[in-house]
Amino acid sequence: MAERELKPELEALKEDVAKLREDLAKLKEAVAELGRGEIEEARRRLEGEARRLLSELEAATREFREKARSRAEELTREVEEHPLASLAAAFGVGLLLGKLLDRR
Repeated sequence: MAERELKPELEALKEDVAKLREDLAKLKEAVAELGRGEIEEARRRLEGEARRLLSELEAATREFREKARSRAEELTREVEEHPLASLAAAFGVGLLLGKLLDRR
């Protein structure tokens, strides 16, 4: 008799466990979807930041190249205007480097 009384409760408990499993599966999927959304948003932010940094790097590179080109032109003019002074300066720098790099 006790077994018959417990059978409906046992069936109800089985149904509750099955529903709980179903709810947990839905919750797991919802959490996974939320995580995917956050990951996608973080990826978009990182891509935007990378594009911004790349743009800044390209601008800095252009600026550096222009300054280097300008400085090379200035140096060329200076050498053309003062060839003997340039030769003497180059000779002096060569002597100084020779002394600094001498292994004796």
